[in-house]
Amino acid sequence: MDIFLNILFLIIGLVLLIKGADFFVDGASAVARKLKVPSLFIGLTIVALGTSLPELSVSIASAIKGNVDLSVGNVVGSNISNMLLIIGIVALLKPIATGDSNKKLDFPFLLVVTGLLLLFCSDSLLDGAQGNIITRTESIILIAVLALYMTLLIINAKKDIKQKAVYDNKPKAVVPDNQPKEEEKEKELKIWQIILYLVLGLGGVMFGAECVSSTAQFLALKMGMSEALVGLTIVALGTSLPELTTSIVAARKGNSDLALGNVLGSNIMNIALILSTVGIIGQIVVSTTILVDVAILFVCTCVFATLSMTNNKINRIEGGVLVFMYVAYLAFAIVRNYCF
Repeated sequence: MDIFLNILFLIIGLVLLIKGADFFVDGASAVARKLKVPSLFIGLTIVALGTSLPELSVSIASAIKGNVDLSVGNVVGSNISNMLLIIGIVALLKPIATGDSNKKLDFPFLLVVTGLLLLFCSDSLLDGAQGNIITRTESIILIAVLALYMTLLIINAKKDIKQKAVYDNKPKAVVPDNQPKEEEKEKELKIWQIILYLVLGLGGVMFGAECVSSTAQFLALKMGMSEALVGLTIVALGTSLPELTTSIVAARKGNSDLALGNVLGSNIMNIALILSTVGIIGQIVVSTTILVDVAILFVCTCVFATLSMTNNKINRIEGGVLVFMYVAYLAFAIVRNYCF
C-alpha cells in the first residue's frame, strides 16, 4: 500500500511540476515586460527566489531537527545539480547565450560565495581545529555579500531601463498595417492575471517538488542510503526540480536568459541566503564527508563559469560535458556511501 501511494504521489508531483512551471514562466515573463526590465533580471531575482523556497524550507526544517548533514547537503547537492544537470539539459535542448552582465557580476559573485563557503568550512585544514564550523559571524558575512549583489543587480536593471527608454524614443521604421507589430506578438497579461499565474505556478511547482522528493526520499531510505547521501542526491535533486522544470520550459519558449538567471540566482541565494539563515539559527557543524562535497562544488562552479564564459555561450557539447560530470558525481557519492 505504501509503495502504491508513493507512486501515485510521484505521478501527481510530476504533473504539478510541469504545469506549474509553465504558468510560472509565463507570469515571470509578463513581469519583465510590464517592468520593462531584462528577463535575466527577473530570473536572477523573482524566479530564483521562488524556486529556492523548497531548499529554504527543507534546510531550515532539517536544521531545527538537528539533521545538519541533510541541511547542508541539500544546499550543496542542489547547487551541483543546478549547474551540471539543469544547465546541461537546457544547453542540450538549446545553446544558452551568456552576456556581459553575467561575466561582470553574476559569475564573479557565484564564485565568491562558493569560495567563501569552502573557506568557512575548512577550519580543520586551515588551523588544525577539531571540527569544521560555519559560525553566525560567517553567516552574516554571506548575507552582506548577497545584499551587495542585489544592490548591484538593481543598479544594473535601472541602467537597462534607461537605455531601453532612449532606444524606444528613437524614430522607428513604419510597419505596414498588414504586418504584426513586434509588441503585439506577446500576449499581454493584466496585473491580476500575472499574480494568479505566479501564485498558482509557484504553488504547483513547490507542491509537486514536495511530492516527488518525499517519494524518492522514502524509497532511498528503504534502500539503506545515509542521511548525507540522501541530502546530497535525492533531496537535493527533489528541491532542484522547480529550477529544472522552470528552466526547461523557459528554454523551450525561447527565454534562455530566464533559465540561466534562474540557476545563477538560485545558486547564489542557496548559499548566501538559505545556508546563512540556517547558520544564524545555530552554528553549522560540517562533517568531513560534506566538506569533500563543498570542495567538489567549488571545482564544479569554476568549470561551469569557465565553460559559460567561453565564446559567450554554453553549446550542446558543453551541455553534454556538464551532464556527464553530474552523473560522475552521483556515481562517486553512491560508491562512497556503500563502500567507505
